[in-house]
Amino acid sequence: MFSIKAKIIFSYTIVFGILLIIFSYVIYIKIERTSIEKLDIDIKKYSLAVRDEISEVAGEQKGEHIRDFSSISNNLKSFDFKNISEEGLHDVRLQLFTIKGEKILTDSLLKLNNNAGVSNNASLFSKFQTIHISDKNYRIYWSFVDVEDNTPYVLETAASLDFIYSDLHGLQILFLIIIPFALIITGFTAYVISKAAFKPVTQMAETAKLISAISLDKRLELPKANDEVRILGETLNEMINRIDNAFKNQKQFIANASHEIKTPLTIIQSELELAEKKSKVDEMRDSINIALSEVGGLTKLTNSLLTLARLDSSRVNWELSNIRLDELLTDCVQSINHTALKKNVRINLSINDAVEIKADKEKLKSVFFNLIDNAIKYSNTGAEVSVTLNKIENEKAVVTVEDKGEGISPEELPHIFKRFYRSNEIRAEINGSGLGLTIAKEIIEMHHGTITVESMLGKGTIFKVIFPA
Repeated sequence: MFSIKAKIIFSYTIVFGILLIIFSYVIYIKIERTSIEKLDIDIKKYSLAVRDEISEVAGEQKGEHIRDFSSISNNLKSFDFKNISEEGLHDVRLQLFTIKGEKILTDSLLKLNNNAGVSNNASLFSKFQTIHISDKNYRIYWSFVDVEDNTPYVLETAASLDFIYSDLHGLQILFLIIIPFALIITGFTAYVISKAAFKPVTQMAETAKLISAISLDKRLELPKANDEVRILGETLNEMINRIDNAFKNQKQFIANASHEIKTPLTIIQSELELAEKKSKVDEMRDSINIALSEVGGLTKLTNSLLTLARLDSSRVNWELSNIRLDELLTDCVQSINHTALKKNVRINLSINDAVEIKADKEKLKSVFFNLIDNAIKYSNTGAEVSVTLNKIENEKAVVTVEDKGEGISPEELPHIFKRFYRSNEIRAEINGSGLGLTIAKEIIEMHHGTITVESMLGKGTIFKVIFPA
């Protein structure tokens, strides 16, 4: 799809091109008509001069029989018409014949033109016509010639049009050069103008890309001119303000609600544990254990929401220190190994390098605990989960957590780090809140690290975490 700027440039260039072509055509037609009109005047002027000379020559034969043209013809042939000015004319040609078509003077070229019936067509007299003879264009003028014996003659005067069309051909070439050059200049000018006009919009778009849920304090830079673009920017800034306030209220509500719910859940859990210990009825103990399991899930969700709210508000207390990443992974595997044994899943820990990084130990431990726990959950019974630590070039540490479970579909893969996202199939089979990977990603990024995922259906999933060592 073309951008608005490209559409404007293209539209302006096309419209200007069409107008330029129409203007060139009008100029061409105007010059052609003007040139032909001037030629007509010159032909008519020359024809009148020739007609006067013919009348004078014919008048000297007064008294001869009306059908005896031989003496008139001889006198006309001997007359030098070149004494008459041919200013503005090229390749002038003459023919003279009676009204009945009897030839007196003929021209070798004009006689090729089929002018039969011209003498009987009174509408052509004192008018002009363009003809094409022997690959040449001529402008012809017919007029009456009256003599004293009242014998009407027809004078046919012709002059070449080729010199006019030769000049017009040069004009065509000039147009063919000027029009593309003008279109290039127009397109470039439209590009410069549109670029300047859209520059504030482009800057606002770049700023808008940087605005996210954790950077809603940014605002669009407004242009100095009080125009439509500024109004758009002000409107967008007002909208961002409203979104920012809504996010703040939502985060505050989540934080407050999580905090308020946490204490009652702790009390409920304690009471249920006490009741479970005192109860001697097996059915009652089973019911209490089910309730304890649900309370444990709610407690985990509450803690996740509280952690997420603190991360969003940047109110997390980071206790950074130099820690051994290999030791941290060993602790995580040992802590979660009992969960793996319950599902008959074996954890294979492979540490190829001892790596030290600067991080918050407890928060980072929660990240890897979550990744390994997910790998166990989504692994089949009797499968293996691999946890690997390597040190690569550019002083980077890479932790890989791989399972051989069902994998993640390509459609769901881009969404797994989104808040509360869980596929419908997983939601039905495995308990969870959809916040674990979101929290893990934010903690990793706050440690200047990155997390990526690769997965194939039926072959398993690989999470790769990279830290600067």
